Amino acid sequence: MNQSPQFRRGLAILCLAMAPSALLAQRPHAKVAGKPAPGSYDVADDVSLQGSILSYTENSQTPPIGTHVLLHTASGNLDVHLGDARLLHLAKMTLSPGMSVRFIGQPQTVGKSSVFLARLAQVGGQVLAVRSERGLPLAPSGIRASKALAANVAAEQKGGAR
Repeated sequence: MNQSPQFRRGLAILCLAMAPSALLAQRPHAKVAGKPAPGSYDVADDVSLQGSILSYTENSQTPPIGTHVLLHTASGNLDVHLGDARLLHLAKMTLSPGMSVRFIGQPQTVGKSSVFLARLAQVGGQVLAVRSERGLPLAPSGIRASKALAANVAAEQKGGAR
């Protein structure tokens, strides 16, 4: 079957025009019907908690392992996970019982327990990022800590959260 060059060129253009839509149709989607996968962290779901610290545990072995604060809020007591205490030390952020604090993050279920994964911690005008926007605890060294501390310094220079 001998086809004219114009026919072959037209067929090639048609195939190229349809290829992107065919590729998009085959691409797997992480979200189904606009909802994130169970257990995933989505910044759009972040909420703000305010309350006073009932207890502070720097190196808790309760999952998730790391720093935990038992926070008393108007709606009850919540276990708040802050990640690695060394990040708090680097930022010179002190947390102790009786202090009034604010955390931005979201509740998650870890094992059989409900825990609030804090992404930002605020004491007075000092704000510290303790978790990435993907929900991963920030490391106390290297680039991640530098970014968290830079965000903390920037927030202090701007007068903190409003």
